[in-house]
Amino acid sequence: MNKFSFSLLVLLTVFLAGHAVEPSGTLPVLVIETKNSQPIESKSTYVKGTYYLDPRGAEGIEAIGTAENPLPLQIKGRGNFTWYSFSKKPYRLKLDKKAALLGMNSSKHYALLAHADDNRAFMRNLSGFEVSRMAGLSWTPADQPCEVMLNGDYIGLYFLTETIRFDKKRINLSNPDDAVEDWLEANPDKTAADYPFTEEDYTGPWLVELDNNPDEFQVTVPSRQREGAVLRVTHKTPEDYVTDAHRQWLIKEFDEIDRLIYAPDNANGGWLEKIDLTDAARFFVVNQILNNYESYSGSCYLTKDKGEGQKWHFGPVWDFGSAFQATRDQTKWIWESNYIQHWVGNMWNCQAFRDEVKRIFMAMEAEGFDRIFDYQNAYAARIAKAAERDALRWQSEGYGNPDMATPLAEVQKQLSDGINSFGYKLGIEGYTQPVDLPSNDIYLRGGDYSGWGAMEENRFEDKGGLIYELKVPVLSGEFKLAGPEWNSGNVDFGLPGGQQLTLGKTYTLTRSGQNMSLAAGSAEDVTLRFDWNTKELTITHTSGIVSAIADENAPAEYYNLQGIRVEKPLSGHLYIVKRGESTTKTVY
Repeated sequence: MNKFSFSLLVLLTVFLAGHAVEPSGTLPVLVIETKNSQPIESKSTYVKGTYYLDPRGAEGIEAIGTAENPLPLQIKGRGNFTWYSFSKKPYRLKLDKKAALLGMNSSKHYALLAHADDNRAFMRNLSGFEVSRMAGLSWTPADQPCEVMLNGDYIGLYFLTETIRFDKKRINLSNPDDAVEDWLEANPDKTAADYPFTEEDYTGPWLVELDNNPDEFQVTVPSRQREGAVLRVTHKTPEDYVTDAHRQWLIKEFDEIDRLIYAPDNANGGWLEKIDLTDAARFFVVNQILNNYESYSGSCYLTKDKGEGQKWHFGPVWDFGSAFQATRDQTKWIWESNYIQHWVGNMWNCQAFRDEVKRIFMAMEAEGFDRIFDYQNAYAARIAKAAERDALRWQSEGYGNPDMATPLAEVQKQLSDGINSFGYKLGIEGYTQPVDLPSNDIYLRGGDYSGWGAMEENRFEDKGGLIYELKVPVLSGEFKLAGPEWNSGNVDFGLPGGQQLTLGKTYTLTRSGQNMSLAAGSAEDVTLRFDWNTKELTITHTSGIVSAIADENAPAEYYNLQGIRVEKPLSGHLYIVKRGESTTKTVY
């Protein structure tokens, strides 16, 4: 953030202290009132209320309802991590009558996405959606920014988004739940249990999500990926009228897909009997470009039409909350991250899949990737003032993007790097080999001595050749190696499982690994040496003395502070004392 922007933010903060934050006036405002101002506390139960949409002069946006004559709606919570982790909540809307909100296709069903965790200028989802459109997936949700008033409280900048559902203007498949409802209406003396399902009805239409969370409407399928791996397949549609026969068919189907993908001869692409090649390639291109490392294990949607011969189609895309992560190594594929990725690493073994990925990427290249950057720039300018107000509203929680320029530049750098890395790995001329270099300074963060902040005295010294060293007087407690900011750059290293280190031994750190600690608990006068090339960390005593586990019964050896052994220590002098494998500093 530049000095002017920061000063402006401070002035606004002071001005608005003790005053409710108001909408910026630069975006449409969606005003929602629940009945008797009832709080929205559930993801499963709708709360009744009313709404109206005030365009606030936005071009091409029509007013819907008025303050005097609001329209009925129902509202409930949505999401998993975002619902439980943030005070700025995402919501699901169900209008009483269809409406074309913010110029989108008319529908009763919308999502109000908060993106409270998006500190990348709110660019994650909107960038993913635009890349999806560019890649040619059959349908991608439309989204439009707005500001929201809920029960008289300004709750910030939101993104009104089309929900994923079967509809002629969304996923153009017939909803099997509707077929049952129509039959029940025509047969009032019957129940859903009487519906005459056929074998073909079990085959679709289906909308499912490969999920990373348990869900009521879900089957689980053991995966061959690794021991104990499980596919969580959440059936979004059908939802209301799913029998045991439906579930058993779904289990059998995904077990077969999993078998084909992990088959020893998977290079032959046997799984293409079940999965559409082109949509699989499009989905992969989108998520690889954005380095969306959660893409195949959460919010991973697939659709299938009715019929045994119909294939599963990847998409639509939805959640890009894991895109543009600072710690993603551009030299690697998305399945090479620490996060669990089902299928995609083995799908890549298939030449037909690789060829289709390359074809789609080159088609996007021919159109010009500038399209994405232009879209980001225009969107960022459009929401800038509202983002400023949003940051003021949620300043106590630390959400938002008060400075749009810096995170936008970071996103565009990562996007540019992602495109270049992808093109290089595909062997396309004109792209350069990605280099994994530290994006910023390296700090020791954590430990009882240093604290978790980026303290200047705990910044590693660049010794040349990507070798970094730091000397500290005391090292104890848990610690990591990280950059000046947790969510910026690619410097974030630890050990899997919170492993303990022994002085003098060398350990290979992992990006986004857990905290580390010394097996001895603490040590004084140590040197940390980190090799960026190999990601290896070695911790030794600055004097060259190596210690580990204490042995109180071992004879004491005394050294001065320069590491020179002292045969006759003098009373009142400070020495390093070595007993067995343990060292301490004490006055003799």
